[in-house]
Order: sequence, then structure tokens, then C-alpha cells
Amino acid sequence: MARDLSGALPAEPDLLIGRDDLAHRIIGHLRGGARVVTLTGSAGVGKTTLALHTAWQMRRDLPKLVVRWVRMTSLPSDAEAEQVDRVVRDALNATDYGDRPPWDAITEYLRVPGRHTLLVLDNCEHIVVQAGEFIAALQATVPGQVTVLATSREPLGCVGEHVEYVRPLPYPREEDSLDEPWPALEMFAARADAFGHPLSAAERVIAAELVRSVDGLPLAIAIDAARLRYESLAEIRNSRLIDSRRPVRDRYPGLDDVGGRVNSVLVPAGLRQSYTGSYDRLDAAEKRVMDSLGVFSGGFDLPTAGQICSDGELSPDDVVRAVKRLVDRSLVLADTSGGVHRYRLLQSVRMFALEKINDSGDPGALRRRHLRYFRKLAAQYATTWFSAKEVSILEDARWQLGNFEAAMAYGLTEPELATDALAIAVHLAQLRAWHYWGKLDEGRKWLLKGVEATAQLGVAHPMRIVAQSLAAWIALCQGRADEARRLRDACIDAQRQLSEQGADGVGDDPFAAAVNPAVRYFDGAFRMLVPGVDDTYDLGAIDVLEQAAAEFAALGDRGGWAMSMLFAGLGAAFHFADDPARAVALTSEYLAACEAAGAQWAIVWARIAHAMALAWHADPKQAEALVHDTVLMARDLDDAWGTTWLAHVLVWVLAILLEQRRGDHPGGTGQGAQPLKREAFELARAWGAAEAQRTRVNVRLEGLGPFLRAQQRAEVIIRAALGSDVERVVADGRELDHRQAMLLRIPQEPAGFAVRWQGLPPDLKRIARLAALDWTNKEIGTEVHLSHRTIEHKLPIALHKLGLRHRKELVNLRLVIEALAD
Repeated sequence: MARDLSGALPAEPDLLIGRDDLAHRIIGHLRGGARVVTLTGSAGVGKTTLALHTAWQMRRDLPKLVVRWVRMTSLPSDAEAEQVDRVVRDALNATDYGDRPPWDAITEYLRVPGRHTLLVLDNCEHIVVQAGEFIAALQATVPGQVTVLATSREPLGCVGEHVEYVRPLPYPREEDSLDEPWPALEMFAARADAFGHPLSAAERVIAAELVRSVDGLPLAIAIDAARLRYESLAEIRNSRLIDSRRPVRDRYPGLDDVGGRVNSVLVPAGLRQSYTGSYDRLDAAEKRVMDSLGVFSGGFDLPTAGQICSDGELSPDDVVRAVKRLVDRSLVLADTSGGVHRYRLLQSVRMFALEKINDSGDPGALRRRHLRYFRKLAAQYATTWFSAKEVSILEDARWQLGNFEAAMAYGLTEPELATDALAIAVHLAQLRAWHYWGKLDEGRKWLLKGVEATAQLGVAHPMRIVAQSLAAWIALCQGRADEARRLRDACIDAQRQLSEQGADGVGDDPFAAAVNPAVRYFDGAFRMLVPGVDDTYDLGAIDVLEQAAAEFAALGDRGGWAMSMLFAGLGAAFHFADDPARAVALTSEYLAACEAAGAQWAIVWARIAHAMALAWHADPKQAEALVHDTVLMARDLDDAWGTTWLAHVLVWVLAILLEQRRGDHPGGTGQGAQPLKREAFELARAWGAAEAQRTRVNVRLEGLGPFLRAQQRAEVIIRAALGSDVERVVADGRELDHRQAMLLRIPQEPAGFAVRWQGLPPDLKRIARLAALDWTNKEIGTEVHLSHRTIEHKLPIALHKLGLRHRKELVNLRLVIEALAD
């Protein structure tokens, strides 16, 4: 399954030549108390590679250090402070479903007691001022808990900044002996060898000329070495001589300006020349495709490139063949992780390609194809997600988010294209993608921007009504009841105006038929979640939601049907105290429908609704088992939204069971009193964990009346059972991370596990405890001063003695192990 890799460290560099002393010095700064270390130097000099090597080394040396990688290239040069904050927040995985400033999410994440974070800000040269201001604010707000390692072509100007200038690799002058280990030459030789072209002694002489011609610049060396698959060294050298006489174009800093501000002299073969050398070797079709690929933000697959980049002269098959050849020439990067072939351009290469797009006669035609392709793709996702492909669709859409956002941003700049941009936002909301990705506020804002950009269409335009209803739904999910109410009133008024216009007023608008069920769905959800002026809930909301479901079904919109029935089930679970059988039946039928469709995330939510109905209206014990199974099912989904509510439902269900068991032992005495006390203790930790998770995603529980009422009821039960210790235990639960919160108390401790744990030898106990934290064998070996092969030998012995078969079982029992260790 594809994953969202925001903030994760890229793969460790496989080659680092000539940087040992500098890397050692940088690590010395970081471990010696420096709070900001900036690697400066020219474009292509290897700052990113060096920073990546350093980050991996720091992670090995300090396994508990949190290391997050921030790709600053996604920001424009005129980025506002909030844009910088948002990129850093996403890299920290400080998921936020509310509307608070991303800065608050960043500082909250970094302030966690006992956590120290190494934040790597890569490629800051185009936002030097903004990056410097961000770091200065960070130092003032969370001193001592975060260290920054930045890469930039110039210093950031922060107080206490340690600047390390990364120079090109040393290379041999004409008079130098080639028998010496010159790093630039050794890098070329290593790259050439990797491409199956070991250098002969005669070729080393030409290679020395090449590395000298690029002043030992690592990126240019790597590009030239890759050309050996198609060209001889002599041909590469000759093309370099021709390239060096061409006029310099400096429309994108970094392609030609090799020296930056420190060294303003342009070497004869800067990065543009390296790119141009490869570019000039392309045939006409490859050049056209190379130019067009710059339109993609983030990446693409072959079918997508084929459709968008094809035109009257190139067929989709021509484009696909050209992309494959561009991969061979190292102008396009291929990523085959996860079993799916996807492609992307390096950012500087993309800028090179974008120049070509802008130089073309009609760059808008390509961008319009890109926009309309992704509108069609978003619509396809929105109409097919209620199926066994649901999670793969959500993950594919996540991977395409950069393209969706680029398409929407372009569409909103052109009045005649604004409807295409709004349609993308609508379809992503119908997919529930913004929920799954943890970007609710961004989804709401895209919808409202699109509504504003299409104001000329009038209040009663079908797509604008649907978009407003979806923005209102997102606001409602965030607990923003006042905004949801305002948008609801606007939708209902617009719906009335549309109805008065009749069929002639909408023509063949594809959204016209969706207006009534969309507005009805949100209206029903609003009535179910928000009490009236008399503080009571409209029980007719469930009928409204079922009517919306029927209307969606009549349109063939299975996703709309599914969401309407989900909220109908939740409403029945919350409010049907007088008709418990209907609540259980409604949620059971909906669960069966989701299971029949095979939609995994929908199944998670159907189980949540059914567990609530069982807990309050039928069998809490059955509800507990269902929640446990659902957590185990959901933990592999990259979904903070669903697991947030799973954590709450678990607390509610277990609180009901605790109250029942306490009723069997009135007064808190007798043989069962002590187990009940321990159960209350664990439940209070679960309460704290759920609360922390809800805070992380910034959902206002007070705006979700029935959810608030269920939580308050559980808290009363836990307080009564635990007494004065409750606040301390809840506070302890708040310190649990996302994974710990989700797996709290699940699965149950195996019979006899505690006895087997206590009998485990100390060395095996320590290894098992670290493995339970999901550390790798290499990380464990570093911590306990043993080789990873020794860990590979000892860990299976520990598992056998504990009565376990798989390492995953050990991870699931982490909290049990921690309790036993204490």
C-alpha cells in the first residue's frame, strides 16, 4: 500500500565520497549543542546528500531522536509564514483537523516532554528570509527541544547559526597524478562502475577532464556518468566543449549559477549545461515529452503521462516510450516501491522543463489538459470508492495530491476554468479524502475558494450548492457548529432558489441531480449532531438521512448512499433509546452492505456505528469484541481520523462494562474489587490517550453534541471507580503516541504471559522490550552494544520463551510489557 511519505527520511545515500571529515564536523556541531547548522554551497554540490547522510547517522547514534525531513522546494519564493508553517507541520505529521494556525500544531508537537527533534529543512535558498524567521521563532518558542539542520545556497542569518560551506569535490588539475584518490574522480568512477562501465586507465584521463570541467560538482558528475550508457567518454567530453560556448540562461537559479553569492563566477559547465548536454541528445519526441513533464507536481504514472502529454503529433504510446528512455538517461526518476511504477522529475530538472513549457507557443493548452485530466480522475475516484478498491483509491489520491492542488490552483486563476477547479475539490470531498489525509481544513478552504471563484455563476448554481454543502459537512465534522449552521442556511436557501427556477434553470448540469440528496444529507447530519434551541435533538434526522440515501441510490451514487446510511446509523445509535432494535438492525444492515462491497475504511466506520448501537442498546460485551477486532483491522490504515474515534468508542464501551461490573461488587469491596480498580486505571489511561489524539487532530468535541455526551458519561463512570487518582492517570495516558493510543488494551494479555516475562533472562528481556517498541534489529544492537546478527539470533529465543510466534505479537503487547517492566 502506498504511504504518505511527508516528513520521512529519504533513502540513505549509497555513495558519500570525500565528505568524511565534513560529516564528522557537522555531527559534532549537532551533538555538541548547536541549535542551527546550515550547509551552504552551490547548486548540485551535494548539500542534500550530506544532510541526509548526517540525519541517518544521527538516527543510528541516537535511536530515540525524532528526525523529520522537510522539503522546502514545495514552497514558492514569496511564501507567507503560514505556508512555511504548514509544510513543517505536515512533515512532523502533526495532523490537524481544525482551523488553528499550523504554528500551534508545530509547537505542541515539539514541546512533548522527553522528545528531542532534529528538523532537516532542505533547499531553503529561495526562501532565505522566511526560513530564517521561522527558525528564530522556533528557537524562542521551544528552546532545547529542537535542532535544525538546513541546506541553502546562502546562510539563513539566524542567531547562533553554525555555517558549514560545502565545497565541490577535490579534482585533479592537469599536472596532478591520477594515482592519487581524488574524490571527484573516484565518484565518477564509482558511478560509471554502477552503470556497468568500469573505467580503463585511458578513460580515467578523460574522466579527469570531465570532472575538472564541472569543478568537481557532484550532481553534474552523476549526470555525466549516467550518459555512459549511451555515449562514450569522448562524446561526452566533446558535447561539453560545445555546451560551454552557449549563452548562459539564468531564469532559474541553480541551473547556471553554480557559485551562488559566495562565488559568482559561472563555470563553463554549470547544471544547465549538464542538463542541456543530455537534453540535446534526445530525439524530437523525447524533447517534446521532456518539456511537457514539467507540468506534473509531485509525480505521474505512465498512463497519466500518455494522456496529458500526447497531442496531435505524439500518441500516448509515443509518450510512454519516451518516458522510459528519459528514465534511462537519468532525466526522469523511477520509483518502483510498493509494486507500482511511478515517476518524477528532480525539482531543478522540472524547472528546466518548465522553461521549455513557458517558451512554447501555447503553454496553457498543456495545463488545461492537466487540469481536466485530474478533474476526470477525481470524479472517477468519487464515484467508485465504495468498493474493494477504496483504500487503494484513497492512497493513490494521496500520492496525486500535488497534481490535484496544482490543477486547482491553475484553474482558480482562469475564470473560465474555475468550475474545473471547484469540481476537483468537490470530488475529493465526496471521496472523504480530506478526512483520510488529515487535511480537513485545507479541504474546506479549497471548496470555499472554488465557490468564491465561481460567484459569477450565481447563488443557485448546482455545483456551488453541492460544494457549500460539503464545506458545511467538513466544518460540522470539525465541531465548528456555528460555521456549519451558516453554510447550511445558505445551502437550503440556494436549493430553494434552484427549485423555483425549475428544470430550465439547470440545463444538463451534471451536479443538478445531486443537489437535493447532498443538501438533505448534510441537513440530516446537522440535525443529528447539533441540538436545537431547547437543547434537544431532532429524531427525524434519521428519516431525513435515509431519504437522502434513497435519493443517492436512485442516482447510482453508492458513495453518497453509504455516507447517508452511516450517519443514519450513528444517529440511531446515539438517539434511539426508545427503539433499540431499530438502532441495532440499522447499523447491522449497513455493516453487512459495507462488507459486501469490500470497502475497508467504510467497514471500519460501519463497525464503529454498530459497536455504539450494541453498547448502548444490546450487548456491551459484543461491542467490546467488535471494537477490538476493528482496531486490529484499522491499525495498518494511515488514518488518524478513524482511529481517533475508535479510541473514544473503546473508552465508552469499556466504561459501560466497568459500570456493570461495579454493580456486581457494590461498595468496591470483595474478591473482584482489585481487578476493577486496575481496569479503571487502564480505562483512565485510554481516556487520556483518546483525548490527546483528539487534540492532535484539533476536533472540537463541544460542537459534536452526542459525542460529547457519550464522553462525559464515560468520564463520570471512570471518576467514580478511580477516585482522586483519575487526573494523574489520565495525564499519563495523554503522553501516549498515536500508535500506542490506538492499540491500548488490545489485544488482551495472553494467559501466563506475566509469569513467562518475569522468568525471561535480563538480556533477552531488554531485547524483547526494545523489539516491542518496534525498533529494528540494527537499532536494538546499537542500544545494547551487540551486532544485529546477534539480535537476529536472540530475539526468536525470547519470543519462544514468551510463548509468542511473531515479532508483531510483541509489538501489540508493548503496553503490557511496559507495565510489567515498571
